Amino acid sequence: MVQRKDSQQNQSYKLSILIAQDGLSFCSLNAQENTVEDFYSTTFSKLLDPEQILEELKRAIKFNLSEENLADIKSVYISYANNLYSLVPQEYFSEDQLTDYLKFNTKILKTDFIAYDELKNLEANCVYIPYTNINNYLFEQFGEFNYNHSSTLFIDTCLAEVKNINTEEVVFVQVQPSRFDICCFKNGKLLLANSFEYFTAEDFIYFVLFTAEQLKLNTENLQLLLSGSIKETDDTYNYLYTYIKEISFLNTSFLTEKISNLSQKGINPKHNLFLLSNLL
Repeated sequence: MVQRKDSQQNQSYKLSILIAQDGLSFCSLNAQENTVEDFYSTTFSKLLDPEQILEELKRAIKFNLSEENLADIKSVYISYANNLYSLVPQEYFSEDQLTDYLKFNTKILKTDFIAYDELKNLEANCVYIPYTNINNYLFEQFGEFNYNHSSTLFIDTCLAEVKNINTEEVVFVQVQPSRFDICCFKNGKLLLANSFEYFTAEDFIYFVLFTAEQLKLNTENLQLLLSGSIKETDDTYNYLYTYIKEISFLNTSFLTEKISNLSQKGINPKHNLFLLSNLL
């Protein structure tokens, strides 16, 4: 989705923002040199509501984005990482029924605005609720900006990657501090894309194994690809390896090829997949 405001400025920086209930991050990119200039990431001690997240975002931008780069921002991209979404096949999709696609699994308020992203490679749409207060703030600050749901980025990435994998059953998991996204494929076809909240490593492995069981996937043979905030030393990883042996990390070389100074800035592309993907 795009929210527009007339702007005549000729600017040269891109700004990407990732909003979640358990944290936020942003980075600015020099569009001419393809280098990251400002980078900020934080995890909240608890899940925040949209008003609290907005206050955190205002403080983060004020104290961590240089005024010089802020004045030269040409385009802004924001991704919402929340569970307020649903995938709808194109053949069943109508813009007049957006509320109906969410009302059975999401509490919808009268003030909520419902948006959708087109998944052209899947012939489907991601219907979701962005945070209107944050959109209004960004509109006031930057004028025109683009926004999407993080699941759109994740599914597009998985669709591109699964083409290069010969294994019949493939599962992608993108891990955040208290939430993870999962995409499951069989013979290159998407079976499921979903998100789960978790509080312990036991919760995490339960949802992964439950999903595999419901889809009748063979955990002894499937290929699992990880990204996000997970390392081989984490309990979440150790639990996964107890039940699934074919584990690897998602290939993010497409990010390091496009953005030249990630290692110099200490930015892990696997941990910041959504944030960086919006800049390409």
